[in-house]
Amino acid sequence: MKEVNLIIAAMDEEVQALLDNLPNYEVKIIDDNTAYEFKIRDENFILVKGKIGKVYTSIFLSRLALILKIKRVFNIGTSGGVNKGLKINDVIVATKVGYHDVDVTFFNYEIGQIPGDPRYYECDNEFVESRIIDPKYSIKRGIILSGDSFVTRENINSKNINVEECLACEMESASVGQTCSQLKIPFVVIRSISDLTFEQIDVDRHNNDVVSSSTNSALVLLELIK
Repeated sequence: MKEVNLIIAAMDEEVQALLDNLPNYEVKIIDDNTAYEFKIRDENFILVKGKIGKVYTSIFLSRLALILKIKRVFNIGTSGGVNKGLKINDVIVATKVGYHDVDVTFFNYEIGQIPGDPRYYECDNEFVESRIIDPKYSIKRGIILSGDSFVTRENINSKNINVEECLACEMESASVGQTCSQLKIPFVVIRSISDLTFEQIDVDRHNNDVVSSSTNSALVLLELIK
């Protein structure tokens, strides 16, 4: 079985953004999912549209790991900016990921920590730091948190999100990190900011920002694998 790099994006816009920037690819069906296979620098890549939410993402990734020989997982897409130094279309290449909706502090675990696991799941920072990314991209490095909520200005205060520590939040990357850690597969998380949790979200603008931020995430991925 050949080794492949698996790219997962949760939304149609995030998948299409990468396809729009590939010179060629082959469409396949893998485990009833449409997959797009391509090659860069003699490395094999498969892009699939994953699922939204933590459990769906873990199931999806685990099933693919039974079918494919995965070298590395890339989780790309969009996220909500938490840190006030961020702006729309900034790109975060995560150093580590974790949960904001786990609370087992009664048993002396850290907020966000799953019993038996570390507080954070470390991304493949050695791989990221070995690559050169065009400085025209506004790259930030730091923590991304996940939970089964779309975080906004209206509900962020009810979440366990340290806005001084965390850069952004979304709904999948921590489950990618947890699953990959269990399977001993290195992973990289690339998320571009499509909304800001400290501002009121305009739905019409948000739809446009999802498209532009998805493109930025895809372009930074290509910078890392070129």
